Amino acid sequence: MKINTYIFLITIIIAFTACSNKTVQNQYVINTDYKEDKKVQEIEEKVLKDKINILDTLSKKEKEFLEILKKDSYSSLCSQKDFYTKLEKLESKEEISKKLKEFFPIYVENLENSCINKEAFKSEIKKNKYKDLKYSYEFYTKKINTQNIIKEYEKHNVSIKSILDNHTPSHPDFFKFISFKNSSDLNKKQKARLNLNIERLKVLKDYKSNDFIQLNIPSYNFSLYENGKNVKSFGTVVGSKKNQTPILSSKLSYFIVNPTWNIPSSIAKKSIIPKALKDKKFLKKKNIVIREKRYDLDAKKVKFSEVKWDKYLKEDVKYIPYKFIQLPSKTNGMGRVKYMFKNDHAVYMHDTIGSWRFKIPKESIRAVSHGCIRLEHPISLMKHITKKYTPKTYKSVRYIYDNEKTDSISLSKKLPLHITYITSYIKDGKLKFTDDIYGYDKIQKLNYEI
Repeated sequence: MKINTYIFLITIIIAFTACSNKTVQNQYVINTDYKEDKKVQEIEEKVLKDKINILDTLSKKEKEFLEILKKDSYSSLCSQKDFYTKLEKLESKEEISKKLKEFFPIYVENLENSCINKEAFKSEIKKNKYKDLKYSYEFYTKKINTQNIIKEYEKHNVSIKSILDNHTPSHPDFFKFISFKNSSDLNKKQKARLNLNIERLKVLKDYKSNDFIQLNIPSYNFSLYENGKNVKSFGTVVGSKKNQTPILSSKLSYFIVNPTWNIPSSIAKKSIIPKALKDKKFLKKKNIVIREKRYDLDAKKVKFSEVKWDKYLKEDVKYIPYKFIQLPSKTNGMGRVKYMFKNDHAVYMHDTIGSWRFKIPKESIRAVSHGCIRLEHPISLMKHITKKYTPKTYKSVRYIYDNEKTDSISLSKKLPLHITYITSYIKDGKLKFTDDIYGYDKIQKLNYEI
């Protein structure tokens, strides 16, 4: 019994001693780990302190550019979006300064000419699957003189912001869109669409004017901006997917009161001639006359009955040597006012007899024209344009209008006009998206991944 008790006591002592040694050993490991962690922390703090000290030695202009890159304030890092991160890892002031200077012209280039992959887009729309669609999208790019940009960068009395502002789109939505770039409410697809729309604003023709007209295709919308503010907005009807309204920039130069309608040969072939063959009084009822070879009321007159029209209705016949002109009237397809701006597609803005279409914002109702833009409130626009942009009085122009006389009214100063394809917009402080009616959001790509 005494032997068993003795053995039990020895076992407890050995166990207690082992535990004590283990505790001491663990305490040693903890102390060692703590010292190692503290040493690493001290090294990291020193590196960070050294980095801060390096950044403090940069010039005021370099610091300004660095801050712009950190936020990508002009949305122009594009394919070099990790440039700022790489810059932070550099260990000398000289390296950082050199990289900033080298990158500045690239940032300006991206800001001025966008980060849309233009060549890939042009190649894509040439593919057979798009051959029946009249895709036309103008990019207004500028050649950047790298040496001049660097000289501007090196000037001590010129800020980075002032240089970049000279290359920034004047459209008032540019920075508004940028403010939504990092929104957590947007999914990947929406962020890609927003970024694409930011880039599209960069390649509008720059008229250096805060007064302009915007005709935005996917939102079926007319907007008149004055001093950068939207002062007049209403609905439009635009080209169908097969007969697309081209994306371009131009200038509104004049408008025609009580216009004639020069009916395109394609419409004459598909609609006017077949209807006139069925109804001998159709042309008279619609106030349509025929002239030989050119759209000119002084050209040689042609009677419908004098021509054998069947041969011109054949699918392989493209040219018709007779021009159909609808005279001014309340039933004219152009309505009562036609707004003209120079372009290679013979498109313009005009009044319409189909005003019911503006009540329904659906593609099947609002994207149906042959390329021209129909206006919801053309007379209200005529009044505003006459008063602010012509030497005429509205009373004198209204007299011409009311008496169904035809006249052209020139603008004393041409008004910049942009036909755009922007699929995002801001309403009540929130970013929203339109339908992609022509499919540009799918086939137009950026040169970087979101």
